[in-house]
Amino acid sequence: MERRTIGKSGLTSGSFGLGCNRMIDAENGDMISVAHTAIDIGMNQFDGADVYGFGKCEDFLGKALKQRRDEATIVSKFGMVRTPEGQASVNVRPDYVKLACDASLKRLNMDHIDLYYQHRMDLSVPIEDTVGAMADLVKAGKVRALGLCNTTPELIKRAHKVHPIAAVQMEYSLMERGVEKGVLPTCQKLGITFVAYGPLTYAFLAGEVKTRSDLPANDQFRGRMTRFTDENLSHNVKMLTTINKIADEVDSTPAQVALAWCLHRPWDVLPIPGSSKPKHLRENARAAAIKLSPAQVKLLDATFAPNKVKGAGAQMAPMRSGA
Repeated sequence: MERRTIGKSGLTSGSFGLGCNRMIDAENGDMISVAHTAIDIGMNQFDGADVYGFGKCEDFLGKALKQRRDEATIVSKFGMVRTPEGQASVNVRPDYVKLACDASLKRLNMDHIDLYYQHRMDLSVPIEDTVGAMADLVKAGKVRALGLCNTTPELIKRAHKVHPIAAVQMEYSLMERGVEKGVLPTCQKLGITFVAYGPLTYAFLAGEVKTRSDLPANDQFRGRMTRFTDENLSHNVKMLTTINKIADEVDSTPAQVALAWCLHRPWDVLPIPGSSKPKHLRENARAAAIKLSPAQVKLLDATFAPNKVKGAGAQMAPMRSGA
């Protein structure tokens, strides 16, 4: 897989990274196989977070990649705090940044994190203070590069003045294109890579979710998104006809078309689809070789224009905690 640089950090990645939010079982042989297969095919960016599985994702990455640390770009995030009961809060205060990083490094059993994101924006804490504390981690050798998640153009600019931001991560797909108005142009101007989570709209663009009954009973994450209500699904699913048509034209799957579209944007977009099986991982990776014609890209853009998609996704706007 073709190598690319993440922003101006010097960190490298394949055309795609690997979303690791469900990789939380260090004894799961399939998941371990996925991790090693990802490195073998050049999909070497592993996107984790301290909140995924209450730290279990970092435990998994530390154990699964122990012997291949030098071949992997390890990503983690801080700022989202959850109780065992599932209640969520945000903590991005400067004094918490070092504590969170040290805890992540301990779980990872590593001496540094390659790319460290502020996972959630808290308007009650100046971005300059949080990024300043993150920059101290770079100086200490605990982190190599910095990133922001779920942010705004203004916050990106302010953060970048404190320390170079290598990557901004937000939801982006054919179904979720709000970042095209301000965030993506801002990243392009500053030389920041945009990392797209949810590039398959959580299996919808792969054709796996056509009715509410296709969602697993315990899938509260997708269940909270309004684009997965019965009414919105029945509307949105009609647009899949276009993906299926183009998939036939380029001899690929609908999921591969949706991923290839991300690589055909006029910005530096790095998708991070998740995979639970080596077979699915290899299928996703093959999307990097798909060449869509300008006419096919134009048709996808028009079919999935923001005003034609019903319902919202997982995007998390900056909040004010009152902390």
